[in-house]
Amino acid sequence: MQISLVGAGYWGSKLKKELETIDGVSDIEIIDLKLGESIKDISYKNVILATPAWNHYSQTLEVLEKDKKLYVEKPLALTAEECMSIKDKIKPDQILMVGHIFLYNDRLKKVKELTSKVGNIQHIESNRLNWGRFQKRISTVHSLAPHDVSIIHYLLGYHEFKYVINIGEKFTKLPQNDRDEFSFECNGVSVKFNLSWYYPKKIRNMTITGDKGIIFWDEEAKSIMLTTEIFEKDRMNYNPKIQMFNVESNPLRNELIEFVSCIRRKRQPLSDVNNAIDVAKNLDLLSSGFKGSIK
Repeated sequence: MQISLVGAGYWGSKLKKELETIDGVSDIEIIDLKLGESIKDISYKNVILATPAWNHYSQTLEVLEKDKKLYVEKPLALTAEECMSIKDKIKPDQILMVGHIFLYNDRLKKVKELTSKVGNIQHIESNRLNWGRFQKRISTVHSLAPHDVSIIHYLLGYHEFKYVINIGEKFTKLPQNDRDEFSFECNGVSVKFNLSWYYPKKIRNMTITGDKGIIFWDEEAKSIMLTTEIFEKDRMNYNPKIQMFNVESNPLRNELIEFVSCIRRKRQPLSDVNNAIDVAKNLDLLSSGFKGSIK
C-alpha cells in the first residue's frame, strides 16, 4: 500500500516512523509544505494529513475532491459547521478517519471496563499539562481539549455539555491563553478539564469518581489504579482495596493500523466523520464559555 503523508513537522515525523513498521505499507511519499510542495503534488490514493489545525478544513476538502482516502489529524475542523460541510463532500466509497488517538489506546479501553467497578460515575477530572508548544492561531480548545472531549464521549456517550464555565490565564502575554480550566456537566456527570502548555512537567491523567470507587489513570506512567471498598460503615475506609493495572499500548500505531485496515476492507473507522462532528459540537460549546481568543 502506498501512502502520501502531507506534513513533515513534529507530528508528521512520528507518523512516518510508525508507518514504516506497518505490514503492507510499501511506500511513504512525503509532501513537505514548508518546502513549497502542495496538495496538488500528492501521487497516491491514500493520504494522511498532518498539518496545522487551522488548515484542516480547506485541505481536507481539497483532498476529498481528488477522490482520496484520508486520515486527518485532530481536530477535523475548528467548528461543527465546518465538519458537517466536510461530511457533505464525502463520496460513498471514500474513507475519512480523524486522529482521535485515545480511541485506539488500550489503557482507555481498560478504564472503561473498570467503570463498572466504581458504581455510578459522579465526577471526572482530566489534567493535560505540558511545557511549551505554544499556539498563536488556536486555543487550548482546539489544541488539547479534542483529546479529552473524545475520551468523555467514549466513557459517557455523546451528550451536549451543559453549564460550561471557563477560567483562563495569559501568563506569557501571547494571543492565546496559556492555561484553561473548563467545568461543565455531561449526561448528569460533573466534568473538569485542566489544560495548559505553560507547566513545568508533562502530566496526562484522569480521575473517575464513582459512588463505590475511584479510577486514577496516569497516561504518562502507563498505569491505572482502581480503588474500591472505600466506605466502612458510616465513614471512609482508610485501608481501601487498591488494584494496579499496567496495560501496554501504542495508540499511534494502533490507529494507523486501523486506517490501513479500513482501506483494505472498505469500511469506516471508529473515529469517522460522525464521531468528529460530535466532538466538534462540544468543542463549540466549550468555546461558548471561553474568555480567550479562539482563532
